[in-house]
Amino acid sequence: MQVAFPTQNRSSAHGIRDHYLHAANRKVKRMATGKGPATCFGRALLCTFLASHPVRTRHLLMKQSHTRMGKRLLAALSVTVLSILLSCSEREKQPVQPDNTLRVVAPHRERVSSALSPYGPGYEHELVMHFARQAGYDIEWIEASTMEDALQALAERRGDLIVGYGGDITAAPQTTTRHNDAPPPSPVVSGPAYGHYNPVLVHSTRRYGLRRGNEMCDTPVLVTADPELEEILEAKADTLECVPMTEASQDVYLTPILQSLDTNSARFAMLDNLGYSLWQPFYPGVRTAKVLTQKIPYRWFWRGDDARLNEAALSFWAQRENDSLLDDMQERYFGFLPEEVDRYDVALLRRALESKVPQYAQAIGNAAREQSIDPLLLIAVIYQESRFDADARSKTGVRGLMMVTQDTARLLGINRLDPEQSIRGGARYLRMLWDSLEDMELDPWNRWFFTLAAYNQGPGHLFDAIKLSRARGGTGRTWRELKEVYPLLAWERWYSRTKHGYCRGFEAVAYVENIRFYYYILNGLLTLARPETEDLGPLLSGLPPDWPVGAGT
Repeated sequence: MQVAFPTQNRSSAHGIRDHYLHAANRKVKRMATGKGPATCFGRALLCTFLASHPVRTRHLLMKQSHTRMGKRLLAALSVTVLSILLSCSEREKQPVQPDNTLRVVAPHRERVSSALSPYGPGYEHELVMHFARQAGYDIEWIEASTMEDALQALAERRGDLIVGYGGDITAAPQTTTRHNDAPPPSPVVSGPAYGHYNPVLVHSTRRYGLRRGNEMCDTPVLVTADPELEEILEAKADTLECVPMTEASQDVYLTPILQSLDTNSARFAMLDNLGYSLWQPFYPGVRTAKVLTQKIPYRWFWRGDDARLNEAALSFWAQRENDSLLDDMQERYFGFLPEEVDRYDVALLRRALESKVPQYAQAIGNAAREQSIDPLLLIAVIYQESRFDADARSKTGVRGLMMVTQDTARLLGINRLDPEQSIRGGARYLRMLWDSLEDMELDPWNRWFFTLAAYNQGPGHLFDAIKLSRARGGTGRTWRELKEVYPLLAWERWYSRTKHGYCRGFEAVAYVENIRFYYYILNGLLTLARPETEDLGPLLSGLPPDWPVGAGT
């Protein structure tokens, strides 16, 4: 599905409108490109995106409603949302295929379906796609805001599989009503733990962090509707000699709680650390107070009275013990996240979007189109290389916005101190490195991560790292493996065995991870329609046609 918005003049006066509409187009394109049938849950993400910024949307429409462009914009948005809702209605009218439709119950969480991440449709979403493809199912997504609601759906046979919630089942689900002729509740099977999270106590930066444990008894601690989090807080009563005050929300969504802390409406909250780390860059007014040691597992839960589903799910998880699917997905979606976000660095990036990027926007857009690179990735590379300082110079002698070496500048025929030439040359060199990896038949995202490592330390050291990975029993085909061996190339014991010798391998890993993180932040800022992205209109005409949106695409 591609939403067609009216063509617009990309002047600065229309920056906010351009950036907002193109952000929707980017997210819809990512959502629609994946293989398999479209679902109401997936299409509803666009509705969620539009509805998640009511103030900005209302301001935009009211401000422009008296103009011809404003009327076209309003009509386009109305038709778009109406078409999505009608398509959902039509799907609901279609006869259900009980033997081939897998009804997946899940919360609308970033871990499940990505709104912020450019690296795929979402960890759980993609995992379910793998399962459905293997077992021969069509997928129907059903949203449930709490684990209790999800279990209720399984008990009443309105759903088949639960994903995306942490924790275990503490009580058997019951149907809301039971008649004498009604079937008993469906039994629920718990799958193996395939991940976990740690509870994390966070606080508003406008107030003190946790100075004494018993402060949690005097100040309400906000928690999501995850029973495990409340139980952990209640268990603190013995050591604190008081009962912590909890204020539980009605669902498992993190953003309302983070917003409360970010605006100083609350002091403390307890969340899952992975969900928090995905949102932390976008809420600078929230900081970690303490990470707890308890581990809360992630599991799938499914109906035990469905023999086909039970056999397929058990087989799927048995296979995961012998392959790297989970590890590779974990790396792609979460492997770049820092333990604690450097708020100063993120603030500099956001400031650069306002003060630096606009003057280079045309050059970045042209280079990105010429080389079929997402302009946001190009911005992330420039920020990592030079912080948008056109006169930047490193101790190794590289210069300019893209920090090109003298030899590479000669190869490309550019003046590396000219900002436009530096951007164009750097983008071209990235594409050359990407093309050089064609024969390896890599997953698209791993190929881009390899490309970035080669840009930083040179293609020779990249191939040394690949060979070293294979010599140590790896495949040499994933960034997950290479980030483990790259640092070894700084040690004589290892680089003495390679063709190209010593390499600053630690730097290569940090370089790639930083760019992955900046790229994630840029995509998230755009999706959230934050003010810093309002001048990016000229850059956001769409992703390159062959740009990856997930594994194997």
